[in-house]
Formats: sequence, C-alpha cells, structure tokens
Amino acid sequence: MSIFRHNIFLRKKREGIAARDVVRGFTLIEILFTIAFFTVLVALALPVGLDSYRHYLLTSEASAVLNFLRRAEALSLSNDHASAHGLSIQSNQYVVFQGASYASRNASFDEVYPRSSDVLITGPTEINFTAVSGNPNASSTFIFSNGAGSRSISVNEQGTINW
Repeated sequence: MSIFRHNIFLRKKREGIAARDVVRGFTLIEILFTIAFFTVLVALALPVGLDSYRHYLLTSEASAVLNFLRRAEALSLSNDHASAHGLSIQSNQYVVFQGASYASRNASFDEVYPRSSDVLITGPTEINFTAVSGNPNASSTFIFSNGAGSRSISVNEQGTINW
C-alpha cells in the first residue's frame, strides 16, 4: 500500500469516527418554534372550549330545573302522601319538597340537589303544585343566564311547563 493511499485510509477512518461522535438532537430554534406554535394553537382553541363549556353549564342547569319542576308536578298529580309538592331554588341547592310551601314543608321528604354557582337564575325562588290537579300556585318564568347566553322555562296556570 502506498503512503498516499495509507493517508487517505487514515483520514477516512478518522472522519468516520468523528462523524459517529457527533450528538444529534433539536436546535434551540426548533424548540422555540415548536413552543410558539403550540402557544398560538392553545390561544386560538381556549376561547372556543370555554364558550362550549359555558353553553353546556347553561343547558345542564336549565335541564335540571326542568326535571325538578316535572318531578314536583308529578308528585302532586299522583297525590303522593295526600299533599302538594313544590320546588325551592336556593343559592347552592334545589329542594323538591312536600307541603303547601317551603316554610311549612315536611322536611323529612325533602329531595336536595346541588346547584351550579356559575349560572344566574332569576325568577321566583319557590313554586308549588296543588295536590291532584297539579296546578301551580302562580304562573312563573325562570331565566337562566351566564356568559354564554340565556334560557328560560315558563310554567302557566294549568301547569304546562315550556322551555
């Protein structure tokens, strides 16, 4: 082997060893670009996600009150315990109760359900349905609102619940 060829062989051998010793990975620019991309993605998606969650809360709370109104009305129509029934809307809970009013109710028959504090409810705090007929003591409208919008539930004199 000639000296010239031997030097080329040694040089290639050294370059091969050096090439294997190079550490491969991401550069700082690539990492910063990736972080910026995900930051923009989250900034665009977050308002949409929060708005969807607010709509869900609003619909869920209105649906819960609708079910509690129907429960109180059904208990009155079936003359359960030969008594009127009603719904009391309080700051942190709903109570389906037995009696002519919340103040004169039989507390041992209370059905207590949690209430979301993220939804504002305007309207009466109590509605009663008379035994057997199921007619409410007064027509009422409940309005539910939060940052996403509003919904309403109305109860007419005959006990029809619309939403």
